[in-house]
Amino acid sequence: MVDREFKKVITCIECPVGCRLNVKYKNKKITQIDGNQCKKGNKFAETELIDPRRILTTTITIKSVIIKRLPVRSNIPAPKGKILEMAREVKKIKINPPVKMGDIIVKNFLDSGVDIISSASIDE
Repeated sequence: MVDREFKKVITCIECPVGCRLNVKYKNKKITQIDGNQCKKGNKFAETELIDPRRILTTTITIKSVIIKRLPVRSNIPAPKGKILEMAREVKKIKINPPVKMGDIIVKNFLDSGVDIISSASIDE
């Protein structure tokens, strides 16, 4: 088996510039990065190619007289490969008020190391 070098163009989202990164990699190791205007591009490219992660944002059911859905999000980026499963499972959660913005709704959701937290406050 021959080790091949791959090329990929990705857009860095670490800052508002949005650099187009030309990345070469071999065996899940980056061999060259071009196009970044700052050092953040290097770290972004490594993370995006080796272990891509995303913040999960969605809503859950809250038994409130004011509102029926509570916006929630992950406290840290979750593995991209688990996002769809996490989104399906988080929809099953139902809570009662009160809840404050930043409250942990579920700790270590699906054994991912990610907490699901409230993005809003609901008193009743």
